[in-house]
Amino acid sequence: MFVDSDDVEALEALLARHRTLGHLCVKKRGNSLTIVSGDPPHNHARITALGRDIWGLSLPRHTGRWERTPFVGTMEQVIDTLTTDFRFYLDNIP
Repeated sequence: MFVDSDDVEALEALLARHRTLGHLCVKKRGNSLTIVSGDPPHNHARITALGRDIWGLSLPRHTGRWERTPFVGTMEQVIDTLTTDFRFYLDNIP
């Protein structure tokens, strides 16, 4: 399952609900959408399409590798978990 530009726009719209997250942008690759900021890009979080309207959340480790979390659901549910419980992953990195 591959993500498309509609998925990118949907994720950008969910992030835009939070005025303090204006530094973030979304990049797609395969079946994943990565939330990044800066130049060079800094990875903040990744959601992966697991099935029809089901997404999984992964967070970056200090090693640069991704770690899957147990959080799955609709895109809105996963982003709600990210912005509520893991907001510090979305902080602007100087």
